Amino acid sequence: MDCCYEEADGDWLKLQGKDREKYGSSKEMKIGIAYDGVIHHRTKDGKIRRELDNKVAYASFESASDFRRHKEAVIASMYDTDEIELRVKNGDGAQWIQKDPDCKCICVLDEYHRNKKITECVSDQNIADELRKLLLSEQYQLLLDTIEAYINSVDDEIQVKKLRELYRYYSENFEALPDYYSRGIRIPDTREPGVVHHAKLGSMESNVFTLIGNRMKGGRACWSVNGGNRLAALLCSYHTGNSNYSIVDNNSDMPILSASKIKTSCGNGYEPKQMHNIPSSMKWLKRISALKSLTNINF
Repeated sequence: MDCCYEEADGDWLKLQGKDREKYGSSKEMKIGIAYDGVIHHRTKDGKIRRELDNKVAYASFESASDFRRHKEAVIASMYDTDEIELRVKNGDGAQWIQKDPDCKCICVLDEYHRNKKITECVSDQNIADELRKLLLSEQYQLLLDTIEAYINSVDDEIQVKKLRELYRYYSENFEALPDYYSRGIRIPDTREPGVVHHAKLGSMESNVFTLIGNRMKGGRACWSVNGGNRLAALLCSYHTGNSNYSIVDNNSDMPILSASKIKTSCGNGYEPKQMHNIPSSMKWLKRISALKSLTNINF
C-alpha cells in the first residue's frame, strides 16, 4: 500500500442519565475514516458512483488522544502502516483533528469547510467574491493581507468580529490550505493504478451520516458514553466490513472487548423484539434486526 487517506469530523449526540449530569446535554462523538483510494463505478443511467477502497472507520466519545490511539490501531489492523508512502489527513480545522503533535500526515483543510467559512463570516457580497477568488487561485498570503485590510477599514463591529474570526481560521490552518496534489510533492501510484484512483477528499460529511447520524441521531435518542461507544463500534464495523474491529472501554487504555466475545463475556446479550416498524429505506437496519441476537454477528 502506497497511499492512505484519512478524514475526520465530529457529530454532537444527546446524552442521558449520569453522563448528562457529568458532560452536559450533549457530547461530541469523534469520527474518522481511512482508505487507500477511490474506485469509480458506472451506474445503469451512466452516472459515476465513487467507492472508497478498503475503507475502515472508528468513532467514539473519547478524548482526542485516546481517539487517535485507537483510530491508529484500527488503521493498523487493515494496513501495513510501515509501507505507506503518502499519508494525507483531511479535516475541518478542529483542534483535535489538525493539531495532532504526533501526526506524520500531510494535513489538508477540507475544501467544503474552507470555502464555507467565507460565507459564514462575510456579509458583503463584493468582499466575499474577492476573497473567494484569492482562495481559489491559491494566493493565500494575499488572502490574509486582504482580510486584514478589510478589518481595518470596516466600521461595523459585528462585521469586524466575523472578519477577525475568518483571519484566525485561515492563519491557524495556513499550511493546510493547499490541496496535497498541488504542493509539488511526489505522489506515489495507488495499489492498482487505473482501477484505484487518488482521492480528492471531501467524503467525510456523507460518512458522518452513514456511520453515526442515521442510527444515533433523531427520534429523541439519548446515549450513555459507554453505550454510545459500543454501538458506534458495531456501526463502524458493519458499514466497513472490518472484522478486526474492537469495542473499547472508555476508561481503558486499550481495546478490551471484541464484538465476537460479547456473548461469552456479558451473558446472552440483548435479544431484540421480532416486531419492528422500520422504514423501507433503512434496509441495513432491517437486516440487523432480523438476526436472533446482535451478539452472534461474526465480525
